[in-house]
Amino acid sequence: MTATEMNERVLVSAPGKVILFGEHSVVYQKTAVAASLGLRSYLYLERRKDNIIQLTLPDVGISKSWNLDQFPLRYNYPDSDTRHPNDMPAELHEKLLQLSGFAANENNAKTQAIMAFLYLLVILEPKAKEPLTHGFNICVRSFLPVGAGLGSSASYSVAMTTALLILNNMIPVDFNNNNKTGESNDRTIVHHELINQYAFKAEQVIHGNPSGVDNAVATFGGAKTFMRGQGFADLEGFKSLRLLLTNTKVPRSTNALVAGVGEKRKKYPEIVDPMLDSMHHIALRCRDAFKQLENGELSTEGLMDQLEDMVALNHCLLNGLGVSHSSLEKVREITARSGLKTKLTGAGGGGCAVTFIRDSVSQSELEDVMSKLKAEGFDCYQTSVGGTGVDAVSLVKTETDQWLLEAERDTLEHYFTN
Repeated sequence: MTATEMNERVLVSAPGKVILFGEHSVVYQKTAVAASLGLRSYLYLERRKDNIIQLTLPDVGISKSWNLDQFPLRYNYPDSDTRHPNDMPAELHEKLLQLSGFAANENNAKTQAIMAFLYLLVILEPKAKEPLTHGFNICVRSFLPVGAGLGSSASYSVAMTTALLILNNMIPVDFNNNNKTGESNDRTIVHHELINQYAFKAEQVIHGNPSGVDNAVATFGGAKTFMRGQGFADLEGFKSLRLLLTNTKVPRSTNALVAGVGEKRKKYPEIVDPMLDSMHHIALRCRDAFKQLENGELSTEGLMDQLEDMVALNHCLLNGLGVSHSSLEKVREITARSGLKTKLTGAGGGGCAVTFIRDSVSQSELEDVMSKLKAEGFDCYQTSVGGTGVDAVSLVKTETDQWLLEAERDTLEHYFTN
C-alpha cells in the first residue's frame, strides 16, 4: 500500500524527566530542579475507516480492541475538569472498569495505563465540536525504564493526551511549530496548557495525588524549579546539557526511603534540617548559575564547574541521609576515574544516577566509561537534559504501528529534528 492510500497517521513524542537537584529535601518544602530527559515515549496514532479502537502498549503487555459503540461517547460529565478522577460518577467508573477487562481491586501498571487512556477518551470526546464517528489505532513505545523515577508515566500521559486532543480536532498536529522556530504565541501556549491540564488528569488516574511537575516537564520541556505546595517555575536561561544516565537496575521502595529520611530527621533534627537546607540552596545555586550564564556573567565552562561542584555536594548530602546504595557508589567510582561527577537521581537506594558531560569529553572517552559501567551489569543511556517537550508530526511515508515497534531510537528522534 502506498502512502497516499493509507489512513491519516501521526507520530507523537514526549520526554521523560530527571531530578537534577533537591530529591528528598523537596518533601520538606525545599526547592528542587527537574529537567526534560532525552529518552522519550513515542505514540503512533492512525485514524481508521471502521469502528474499531485498537490500543497496543507493548511495554506493559497490553493489546486491546473495542468497538466504538461500546464507549459512553458524549458522556454528560460537565464538571470533569474540576473533579478528581477518583470522584468520577460511579456508573462511569463501572463502565471504564468493564471496558478495561480488569477487576476493581487490581492496581498495577497495566490497569493504570488502560484506565488513564479510557478516562481521557471519555472526558475529552464530549468537549470536541464533532462526535467521534470512526475508530483509531494507538500504539505507544517508550525508551524510558519503567519505575526508575524518570517520569515514564507522565511521558505516556502527555503523549496519550496529545494524541487524543489531535484525534478530536481540539489541537492541530503542528501545535508545536512556533516553539521550533524559537518563537512563541498565544495559540502555542494555549495548546500546551491544554495538553498539560489533561495529562495531569491522566497522572491523577495513575498516581492519585501527583505533584504535576512530571507532566509539566514532559509537556513544556526545558527545566523547572519547584517547591511542594507552591507550584513550579521555568528555570531561566537553562540550556540543553549532555548527560550520561546509568540505571543500576537495583529495585527500591520510594516510600521506604522517604520514611527513612523522616526517621533520621525526627531523631537528629539539628543535624538533618541543615542538610535539607543545604540541598535547597544547591537547587537555588543551580538556578542562579543559569541566570548568570544567560546574562553573560558566567561562561559555559564556569557553569559546568559549578554544576559539578553541586553534583558532588548534593550526592554527599543524600548519602549522609542514607539513601545511596553500593551500586550507586560503584557508578560514582567508575565515572570519577575519568574525571566525571555523578549523583543519584530520584529516591536513591538503587535506581538511576546522572553524570553531566562537558563538551570537551570525547565520544571515545564516554564510550570507554560506558563499557566499564555495562561490565558491572548497569544499563547506560547517552542522552541530554533540558530539550524540547511534547511534539507531533504527520506521517507521510508507509509507517505503521509495527514500524514503531521495530524502529531504532535514532530513527524516531530524527522525525523531530528537521
